[in-house]
Amino acid sequence: MALAPLGASCVIVFGAHKSLLSQPRNVIGGHIISTTSALFIWSIFGKSLFIIGLVLAIVLIIMTFTKTVHPPAAASALVSINSQAGWGFLIPIVIGTLLLVFISMIYNNLFQTRQYPKHWL
Repeated sequence: MALAPLGASCVIVFGAHKSLLSQPRNVIGGHIISTTSALFIWSIFGKSLFIIGLVLAIVLIIMTFTKTVHPPAAASALVSINSQAGWGFLIPIVIGTLLLVFISMIYNNLFQTRQYPKHWL
């Protein structure tokens, strides 16, 4: 279930490596904050269309406030609630985002015309 949001993150990180949305803070922070927020809200209120819409709005506000906006992270929030995966879903998200950033650092820096990351914080 984590493959769809992480796959979308791959497109941004490898295809738009210079973008602010592809930087480690946004990728890692966005996914962790979104997924954690969604699971927290789901554990209190359960699953409904209203809660899913509310979670997306809250996640966007939190990511904007923390400067960790990463669009695929909103998909992590959606998947975590829609699949009712539970708190265990956070483990593949954390591991996946860390691996994604690490592999991207290796790959993107193999080329002289690329530099990743542009900044960490």
